[in-house]
Amino acid sequence: MRALSATLRVSLPALEHTCANLDRHYTAYAIPKADGSQRSIVIPSLHLKTIQKRINREIFSHVTYPEYLYGGVPGKDYVRNAKRHELAHVVIALDVKNFYPSISKLRVSNIYQHLFKFGADVSDFLAALTTYENKVPQGACTSSHLANLVLHDVESSVVKYCNDSGLVYTRLLDDITISSTRRLPEKKVEKIVGMVATMLKGKGLKLKHNKTRVSTKANPEELMEVTGLWLNRGAPRVHSVSRRLVRVEVYKCKEAAKVERVSESYHKAFARASGRVAMLCYLGHAESGRLRKSLSEMLPLYDVREVTKTKKIVKMLGRTSEKDRSKYSYNVSYFKTMQRINIVSRTDPLLARTLRHQLLMCKPKNKSDAALYDEPI
Repeated sequence: MRALSATLRVSLPALEHTCANLDRHYTAYAIPKADGSQRSIVIPSLHLKTIQKRINREIFSHVTYPEYLYGGVPGKDYVRNAKRHELAHVVIALDVKNFYPSISKLRVSNIYQHLFKFGADVSDFLAALTTYENKVPQGACTSSHLANLVLHDVESSVVKYCNDSGLVYTRLLDDITISSTRRLPEKKVEKIVGMVATMLKGKGLKLKHNKTRVSTKANPEELMEVTGLWLNRGAPRVHSVSRRLVRVEVYKCKEAAKVERVSESYHKAFARASGRVAMLCYLGHAESGRLRKSLSEMLPLYDVREVTKTKKIVKMLGRTSEKDRSKYSYNVSYFKTMQRINIVSRTDPLLARTLRHQLLMCKPKNKSDAALYDEPI
């Protein structure tokens, strides 16, 4: 345990106190899903988030993940996942039911013990730090790694079968996709789905059968969809319905901007529209440039109250002690304030220049990574 404490640069009493008081370190939120239902997530406190990020760097960053995993792996994402299937004639799309909540604390402990070869006590301790209410929490930065590794000892056999059969297998967290460049007999599809279901069952997981989809290029009426992108024309694309929704979001921002651009609701709407336009840019959609230009003409602004608040924050940061400027929390506040000054510059560039100069006089003493990883807790 002392070796774990030294590796994470967290005192053993602090680790033990954190494990004993996890309820104080998580805040529950509900976010809307595409189907209108709510997804429950829990966000860790800055203290626990710091510990979990150190676990990521000291443990999970040393894992060489297999090429078929795309979730939470550097250099991989949902677009690259879809591109692996761009030559597909048949796509089998499978979804794991209640994936994160179904990964128990015991299975997490087994990952640390049997994959990483930690002792039982250290494995149980790490499991406590990376689970909540005996399951993997959605919202913790360690969860995607645990989701990738929960099938580490059983998934390779299914992948080998797919490879030997000329199929492509990928998994992006709870989304499993298997594709073929040629037609597949119905019995073959049933066998593949059955193999995946059996693999999951051995880990206490289940397929969400109402989300199992088998689509083929031979039926142009049915979209071949992989993690939200469709492949009927080869390269991954956003469906026309989704593109229309992006245009609607930009249009709503444009109409709202005619009235005011300072309210919190406008800032949120703009951020949402900007994120979706960024997705189109990433996919190289022809319309993305025009939409990005439209957004640049209606950037959110601050009213007098928010400008005054920004000046007060800059003044407060200027009074921060040298010691506190070395902390990660100060880095977060500093760069958030710099973003606020950027918004101020849209209406008062002279004031923004003054505030930016004042802020630069009280820069953080450490880079964000150093403040997060190297500061003892």
